Order: sequence, then structure tokens, then C-alpha cells
Amino acid sequence: MATPTAVANGTITTVAGTGAAGYDEDGVPATDTALNGPHVATDRSGTFYIADTNNHRIRKVGTDGIIRTIAGTGTSGFSGDGGQATAAQIAQPVSVAVGADGSVYFATWGSSRVRKVAPDGIITTVAGGGTGTADGGRAVDAGLSNVFAIALDGAGNLYLTERYGHTVRRVGTDGVIRTVAGTGQAGYDKDDVPATTATLNGPKGLAVDGAGNLYIADTGNHRVRKVGTDGVIRTVAGTGDPGYIADGGPGVKTRLNSPEGLAVDGDGNLYIADSANHRVRRVDPGGVITTIAGTGTGGYDADGTPADAARLYFPNTVALDGDGNLFIGDGNNNRVRKVAGATRFDPAKFPIADLYGAAVAPHTVQRGQEFDVGARIRNRGPNSVDGESVTVVLTLADGLTGGPGTTGRRLTRTFPGVKIIPYFQALPNGWDHLDALFRVSAPETTPAGTYECTLEIQYSGELNLKDNTFVLPVTVVVPRDVSDETALEIRQETVPEAAPGQQAKFNVLFNSPTGRPVNPGVVTQRFTAPTGFVFTGQPSYGYYGTIHGVITGNLDYLIEDDGRILTISANPHVNTTTSDTGPLVYTIGIQALPGARPGVSADGSAGVGKHAPIQISGKVTGSGQDERALRVAQESVPQAAPGATASFNVEIRSLNDVPVAPGTIEQRFTAPTGFAFTGGASYGYYYVKPAVTGNLTTRLEDGGRTLVVESDPHVNTDSTDATALLYTLSVRALPDATPGSYEDGKAVIGRLAPVPLSGHIL
Repeated sequence: MATPTAVANGTITTVAGTGAAGYDEDGVPATDTALNGPHVATDRSGTFYIADTNNHRIRKVGTDGIIRTIAGTGTSGFSGDGGQATAAQIAQPVSVAVGADGSVYFATWGSSRVRKVAPDGIITTVAGGGTGTADGGRAVDAGLSNVFAIALDGAGNLYLTERYGHTVRRVGTDGVIRTVAGTGQAGYDKDDVPATTATLNGPKGLAVDGAGNLYIADTGNHRVRKVGTDGVIRTVAGTGDPGYIADGGPGVKTRLNSPEGLAVDGDGNLYIADSANHRVRRVDPGGVITTIAGTGTGGYDADGTPADAARLYFPNTVALDGDGNLFIGDGNNNRVRKVAGATRFDPAKFPIADLYGAAVAPHTVQRGQEFDVGARIRNRGPNSVDGESVTVVLTLADGLTGGPGTTGRRLTRTFPGVKIIPYFQALPNGWDHLDALFRVSAPETTPAGTYECTLEIQYSGELNLKDNTFVLPVTVVVPRDVSDETALEIRQETVPEAAPGQQAKFNVLFNSPTGRPVNPGVVTQRFTAPTGFVFTGQPSYGYYGTIHGVITGNLDYLIEDDGRILTISANPHVNTTTSDTGPLVYTIGIQALPGARPGVSADGSAGVGKHAPIQISGKVTGSGQDERALRVAQESVPQAAPGATASFNVEIRSLNDVPVAPGTIEQRFTAPTGFAFTGGASYGYYYVKPAVTGNLTTRLEDGGRTLVVESDPHVNTDSTDATALLYTLSVRALPDATPGSYEDGKAVIGRLAPVPLSGHIL
């Protein structure tokens, strides 16, 4: 028998799922079967369990790698308590946990219950399904609000999150339910208070460490919080602002983005499925955060690489086995992945100086003149950086020479006596960037053409790992006549951004790149607005670099063609006296049309006399993404007896959390068999504080079988529509409906592919 090949600590492999969303038979290697929205848990032996959400099953993968269903028939619904779990209907299981006696617990999003499969295969409900809300009663009599995640402590107590109830509750071994965190209101107020007096916002993942401390993924607040054994809540990771800041610093000073699943190892390291950052991160007992898996870009890479160099796609859960291997529910990749020896894996450390730069180079220069090239360097690492340890090296192209006091083609700069502070900040005792600029000239003998210089950023003699080299192209031109406007370099300096109907301003910059005087006289300058915009108001000019201070004034102008054309008559002179030292800046007012579609348009132009026209751009607030950049999922399943009403949720997010604003589009919802829409429909953005809610404009067709919504399903365009949009749709079960689960409904959002909708007749 062959000896298994040893796998290096930190190596990522797929242990279940093919990557395709679907269902294949049991009894085969788990890597040969399809999954559909997997969430993962483990036991100490290396067996792992999958809440196969959209396949409505709980599946088990033994140490032999074979996958088997242990609960669920594949049909969404609720049935089977007291019988074999494989004959029971379950609805969208989203979390799973394993008890010390081998019992498997799971939470069902569709029926908002926690159920248990005993070692003999019998299924029962342990929480939810009732109508009670108060603490101190039986958990099976409680009505739960969208139960999402569960966890068990060493004493056998069960913890669960109510995502839209904004609480965490505990079911004791006596079967009694009590709230342990959250007030029931969405929000974030403070730490270092009793957890039951602190607000949460859509909590998802849970974990309990060996000492009994409870960890909560406070997803909507973009934090992970810890409830100590004293009942006091504190933040252990996340600032509350969604996003990503480099690793290596305190977890409480970094950003998370919709954290979900959690796990804690025996040494007190906390593992976080940082879902929308497409990473799994670890916070050590000292509070320092690092990335264990994922690059930050959503996607999938082949196995067998270090986990921190492999892409994930919205990881939703993490779990540890007894050997220190980390299992990841790689949700949108429809895979379960394993990081070998994760508890013993130290990923590549970010350098103390995580430096990066923005290149600085003129577009064109005139022969015989000096100019600056280089970069502005900032630090996104966790620690301050001594400037004397930073070296910038510029290698000149043949044909260019360094400024006075330099020799050769290789020029260097260091920055003694200054510090660059971390995380892009600007503090009184530090610099937020270094100006690594070099004075360079193009001699009179240099032929006209494009010349490429190379810039390197080094830290303590080593090349920085990211953004460390630049190619800086410079085009050398023959000097033009100073009386000719074509001697000017003209460019749009700022891009206007405005919501439909709102106004903005932008700047156009005129300069003589070599500092020579340019005085063309009064010339006609014709500006065309980009699509979606019109010109408005008085344009002005300014010289901001003179020895006399700022010199400004108004320009003679004419607006024509309903605002599309702006004509300016002026002399764009620079460097002729001390009062017109370049550059010259025009400030021009512009307005986004009321019906403008969000996005960037670059079809505007500026023609200044005989100068070649330059491009003018504008951005209507929003991403320009249409509805095809959205992802839509049914988040809860309506359940009703014949003649009764119910509601269900449809969640709308964007791919990779980019802004999407498609404008008002038609959205058609077809009810599953046995149901009809009532016409009632509302929307909500529940990840913002305070939540933004309202009613949708709807109409019914086909006797209520079809609901048509006319709205703009926008997300992530500003602070009022962050993360996700939730539709709540009302349906009624037809009086003659036959009990059972039906999955033949659908949602069609504009040009998106139809999304299936299901419902259950009781």
C-alpha cells in the first residue's frame, strides 16, 4: 500500500465539490460531487460535515473521502421529526455543528429552526418553530427570526444567531432559551458593556473557545466581537468600516468586510471567514491579524499552493479538526477547501514597510529643458517607517541626464529624518507620503521620441514586495513657438462626479511643461460636455503658483445647444510675467441631467484654438454597472397552509461588492405552484445605520401568479445602500393548494438569468 504524500503546512486543497453548483449522487469521492452553497463543520477525527444549503441536505465526508447524505431528501420543507433524518425535509441549512456525543446539529434558514440528528439517525427539533419570543421558555416553543449560525460549547450549550432579530441566544442543556447578546435592534453603540445591552447588526457566525468565551461575527457592523465569561462584549477585529487594510497590525485597527464564519483553536487563535474580502484571517492571542488563505480577489485557483496565494470566493465558514487542519466553506466556488496544518502555518509576513507608490512623470517635455520624474510613496503597513531606510532608485533612459550634482544613469534618493506613518494616515509627527522626485533634463541633442525610465522602491536594501517598480515613459518634443497655443500641455485635472440633477465642477489645466513662456493671444476655446452632462454657471481661471499669491478671475463665455457647448474667449498665457506663473487652471461648472444613467462618459472634448482636442470625462454617481452585475438569491422560503398568507425574502447583492445602479428596470416574480402574490412588497437596506426601508411599486398579473416590480435595485453606490438590498414579498397559499414543496417559481431581474423561487404548502 502506497504511503500518502506529506502535504506542507499551509497548502490548500479541495476536499469536496467540483466547482459546479448542483447535486450529484452520494457514495462517491466528495471531490467528484457537486455542491450548492456549502457551509462546513468538523469533528475531532477529521470527518467533516456540509450544510449543502441549496441542495437542502446535510452531508458527511468521512476520513475515506466518501460523501453521504445524513439528513434531508433534497426537497425544501419541514417534516420528519421523530423519524430517520434522511427521510425528512429540511429547508436551506446554513450552519452545522457536531456535539461531543456525535449528534449533528444544523440551522435551517428556510424554516428558521435548529434541528438535531442523533447518532442513531433520528431527527428532532431543538429550537424554533413556535410563536414565543420571551426568554426563559422552552427553545422549541420559540419563534426565531432567521436563525443563521450555531455553535456548541464544551458543556453542550447551543448558541444561535438570529440574523434579522439581531441577537445571539443560548439553549441550555435544559432546553431553555435565553438571550446572551444583542437588544433586538440593529446597530452598533459601544463595547465594554453587558452584551445584552449592546446592539448587533445582522450577526452570522459564532464560535466558543475552551474557556467559554463567545465570539460573534457582527456581520453588518463589519466587526468580530467577543463576549467574555463575565458577560461583557468587546470588539476583537474590525473598525466598523467595510474594506481591507494590510495585515500585521492590531485586529481592532484593521477593516473587515462582512465577516461570517468563525473558529478558535486550542492556542486561542481566532479564524475569520472575511467573506467579502475573499480571505480567511487569523487573530492571534496578542491581537495581531494576518491572512491565512485568499488573496483578496474573488475567484478560484488550482490546489497545491500556499493558501495565502490562492483565491477564494466569498468564504462563509471555517472549522478546525483535531490535527490543526482548517476547513473552509468556499461558498461561491461551491467547494470545501482544506488548509493543511493551518494552526502551524505562518503565512508570508508583510514587510514592516508595505510601501507603494503613485508614478509622477510629465506626458511630454521639450528638448533642452528640465523636468521631474519619480513617485509619491505611501505606507499601508502596520508600522511607521524610517525614511532613512527607504531608497528610491531611478535608472535613466539613454538620451536623458540627471540634474546638477548627479553622474551616470543610476540616481538614488534616501529620506533621513522623516517617518512615513501606517495605514495612509497623516499625523503631526509624521509624513503621509514621501516625494521621491528627481530633476531630469533632455539635452538639446536628444532626438524627439519616447524615453522610458525605471523607478525602484527599496526598503533596507530589499525590493518591496508590492508596487515596487515603475516604468516612466517621457516623450521629448521639439520646442514650439511661444506665441502658439499648441505649445501648451492641456489636460483635464479632475473628473466631475454628480448624481442625476446635481451640479459639480471640474478643472482643466494649461501648462508649459518646461517652464517656457506661452502667450498665444485671445483664442476661441470650445468645450463639449460628456454624455449625461450640461454646462452651467460662470467659468473662472486661476494662477495658484505665483509669488503674488493666488490670482483668479472670471472668463468670457457663452453656453449653447441646451448646455452641451461651452465657448470661452480668452488668452491662456503662462510664464510671461511673475503674475502668470504656470500652471493656469480653468474651473468649469457642470450638471448631471435629471435622467442621466449612472456611469462614466469620456466623449466630451476641449478644443483650444489650433491645439489638438483633448478628452473630457464625467461621472454620473453610480458605477455604470447594469443589473447583470447583480447576484440574486431567495433568502427565505414561504410556508403557509391553504388560504393563509406568508412572506419571503429575496436578497440582491453585487459581484465583488462593486457599486451597481442599473436605473429603474422591470423585475418579474413568478410564484411557485400553490401560491399567488398579494401585491404587498417592500425593500430594505439593513446593513446601513439606520436601516433604509420603503415600499415597492408593484402590479399583479395572471391572477396574482406574477408580481411585476418597477424599481432601481441599486447597491453600494453610497452610504445609504451598502452591501445588500432585501425585497420582502407577500404571498398567499391558494385555498385548494396541495401540501408539499414546490420549486417552480422564478425571479427575473431585467436581463439577469432567472433565479428559482420555492415555497412550501403546509
